[in-house]
Amino acid sequence: MLSESSPSPQKALELVYGSGSSRAMILILGECSVSYQGRAKSYLDWGERLVIVKKDGAVLVHQGASREPVNWQPPGTRPIYQAAGELFVIRAERTKAREYMKIEFRRIDLLTLKVLSDKAQLQLAGMEEDLVNAIVENPALIEEGMRIAEKEHRTESGSVDIFGRDHAGIPVIVEVKRGNPTLSAVYQLESYVADFRRKNREVNIRAFLVAPRIPLMVKNMLRERGFEHREITLRPEFSEDNQSKLAEWVST
Repeated sequence: MLSESSPSPQKALELVYGSGSSRAMILILGECSVSYQGRAKSYLDWGERLVIVKKDGAVLVHQGASREPVNWQPPGTRPIYQAAGELFVIRAERTKAREYMKIEFRRIDLLTLKVLSDKAQLQLAGMEEDLVNAIVENPALIEEGMRIAEKEHRTESGSVDIFGRDHAGIPVIVEVKRGNPTLSAVYQLESYVADFRRKNREVNIRAFLVAPRIPLMVKNMLRERGFEHREITLRPEFSEDNQSKLAEWVST
């Protein structure tokens, strides 16, 4: 890792074009302005910011607050660095999209280059599909004796996440939500039930809404319509050596 405090524009230029710099992530803290021209035009006046240039060409400009960059260029951008008198300039251009961003630093407080070693792939747990699969693998999460017949069961109003039958052979519709469901989820479930009854002429059908947490107002609306619910949470499980391995841990 290379770091330089308060480098001159010429020194900064030598660092970013130095040995191994093409594989390094570059971080620059300092006072800069940003202009952009492409699908629109923008100008950000002078201020203290963090600029990140990644090895794939992505360029991000961050202010002191907010998660999102205030301006950015995606991977595939070709950054060009220049020392122009008292200014250190980054020109980030996308020729295919005809987008151009220019960052001018009139003061650099810190410049850091680091080749990152990172081959890990992000693994997600707790997605809606994970919850559906967990129920399919273990139908007892809904209730004992439940038998799964089909995922993504088609109705006129859309696809039901899970269709099955309970221990008595009564049809069961299960709608799964990853986040906290709203009243619209109840209306959606109601449409599925109406479609199924209309097509199969079966009056006796059970409907479940499944989510990690279900608000009281939604529970009350489900109860009013004779529907049921289950709160099921998927949590990540980490191995003892702290590697980024995720496994499903289902709790009800």
